[in-house]
Amino acid sequence: MFEGRYTLWGGEHSFFTRKLQAMLNYLDLSYEFRLKSTEAAPGVEARLGTHFIPGLETPEGWFVHDTTPIGLMLNAKYPDRPILPSTPVQRIAAHLLEDWADEWFGRYAISSRWCYPDNIAHVAKGFYANQKGKFIAEGLTPEEEAEAAKQIIAVRDNFGLRACENRGCGPDQAAAVRKDFESLMRHAAEHYQQHAFLLGSRASLGDFSFAGLFEAHIASDPEPRSWIEASAPQMIDFMARVFEAKSDASDYLANDQLPETLAPFFEHMRDTYHRFLKVSREALAAGEKWCEVDLGDGPVRMRSLKYSEVSRKHIRQEILSLSTQERRAVDEVLGPLGVLEAYLLPDAPASN
Repeated sequence: MFEGRYTLWGGEHSFFTRKLQAMLNYLDLSYEFRLKSTEAAPGVEARLGTHFIPGLETPEGWFVHDTTPIGLMLNAKYPDRPILPSTPVQRIAAHLLEDWADEWFGRYAISSRWCYPDNIAHVAKGFYANQKGKFIAEGLTPEEEAEAAKQIIAVRDNFGLRACENRGCGPDQAAAVRKDFESLMRHAAEHYQQHAFLLGSRASLGDFSFAGLFEAHIASDPEPRSWIEASAPQMIDFMARVFEAKSDASDYLANDQLPETLAPFFEHMRDTYHRFLKVSREALAAGEKWCEVDLGDGPVRMRSLKYSEVSRKHIRQEILSLSTQERRAVDEVLGPLGVLEAYLLPDAPASN
């Protein structure tokens, strides 16, 4: 156990809170999970500089947010238990897998949560409990349950359905989102049946994204739970294993190799998220708030995202910073899969 105690500020229903929690579990860090309740929010937001969750308070008293840079910070701080490979192909693959899971899996999370009335009724209690500073397991009084049922409608209308519209996964796309999820999870089950983590026997950043999705949404919400039970029920146990895992002497695959079972993941990111990255990049350069991406069944309208462009540029820099020999290895393995193209695009010229 490392010296010092961290504080994780977030919510039990939050994909990224649970992602960070899985990361802290794996690093075997001493931490306290504290709810960002209505009462705690002003002080936490003032220190973080954002209303987004999660936030991490370090033993030194720093408040930091955004799980990707937090992961990079912790990887550097605790080099004896890495969560990012040191070899070039695996390291770039780890960045690609995390970026895809972080940005694309959110469509599964919000569509399954907010497009189904029965699911909305279920999550009402958890949202209200966390807002009041209670963990879900503590339960609510009958009066609180009634208030929770009223408040969730405002959350649905002012946040949930708007988020679905922004990500192109509202009621009109709900069936397509479920079909996509179930197909992908069948491949995921095949992979995690053979490998403890994405890149072998040691976790990397994307594993925590997978685990966060399941802990906050798939395993806990009735609608997505029905999806996974109909398609790949073994993923429930696989992801619980990842969520609770702790770092040991195990390692990534030898010789900078990638598991063959990752092929469907690379194909999926290329044909979905990377298409979005390209059109969002162009829309942002043109000053457009919206873009359209063809996911195979016609165009889907989505909000162009500045954060996705920031992330794209970060990974581009990671690739460009490789030595000549490292770049050759990355191009040889990942280039033919078509998963580098979106990241190697330069900044789009701004329209006049």
